[in-house]
Amino acid sequence: MDNIILKTKKFFQERVKKYGEDRPGYPDPFGLLKHVEEVAKWADFLCDKNKDADREVVMLSVWLHDVGHYPLPTKIDHAARGQRLAKQFLSQEKYDSSKIQQVLHCVRSHRCKDIMPQTIEAKIIACADSASHFTDSMYMDMAKDDKKAKVPLRVYGKIERDYRDASIFPGVKKSLTPLYMAWKKLISEYEKIDLSK
Repeated sequence: MDNIILKTKKFFQERVKKYGEDRPGYPDPFGLLKHVEEVAKWADFLCDKNKDADREVVMLSVWLHDVGHYPLPTKIDHAARGQRLAKQFLSQEKYDSSKIQQVLHCVRSHRCKDIMPQTIEAKIIACADSASHFTDSMYMDMAKDDKKAKVPLRVYGKIERDYRDASIFPGVKKSLTPLYMAWKKLISEYEKIDLSK
């Protein structure tokens, strides 16, 4: 089990680094290397709470759910691209075909957008992905990028979507409520500061 997870983690990290070589000083604009480490912590936590989940499928999905973000720029949905890349990688590794299908569902449905998570493993990935944003710096990073570009802050919508998706596990949503409120307040106060003068 651990061998395929380690290979998958390496595949993900090498892909981010490969496509980052063209952007010196800003090689990982989505901060995925840091983000996925945080998702892994949440996924472990949720697997401990949901013993019927296949931890191997979950951890493979952790490392593959955002693999479709790079290369940039792209108009392709990163979950759809990630699903294709995950299938290609796991097939090359001769991973069990029925488990590949489970991983592909997790990757494709993690955004709770056009395809909803149906399995416990997919629900864990969707929740872990959303919850991780509350315990990392992603929201501030988004706010800074938008402020620098002088566009309306998109981060408020992201916070709301993440909070909604964390409700897959009501206990997680409840534990995140203070952070949800704090992030909204923090971003609101940050938005008022004008450092351009």
